[in-house]
Amino acid sequence: MFDWIKKRMSKGIWYLLATLIASIVAGPEILISIELMGLIELFGASTFVLMYVSGLKLFFSNGFNKFKKFESLSIFFIPSLDTLQKMPTLAIHAIPERTANLCFFILLFSLMLYFLFNIIFRALI
Repeated sequence: MFDWIKKRMSKGIWYLLATLIASIVAGPEILISIELMGLIELFGASTFVLMYVSGLKLFFSNGFNKFKKFESLSIFFIPSLDTLQKMPTLAIHAIPERTANLCFFILLFSLMLYFLFNIIFRALI
């Protein structure tokens, strides 16, 4: 009976030593992971993801403000849902005018270049 207890205790000591060695090698990352898991348990996964989403929103806010400044002189407004139900054709004004024109002209210019190079290369071959 005592042999069985000795074997179980010796295996337990090896497991404890392996855990201690892994903890020493990992260092403070273990504490950080425990803290993050505690935050996820406390606040929930949705709040944890919301932190990252708010960081991304803050990261892209400068570019979006520049876009709004670029579109400030065009007819760009987003009508309310009430107004859209009464007048559905107002949805066309939710398209940014200057950006749509810029994209159209870039598309037109790139197609002209494509066809020009296509004609030149056919003439060379």
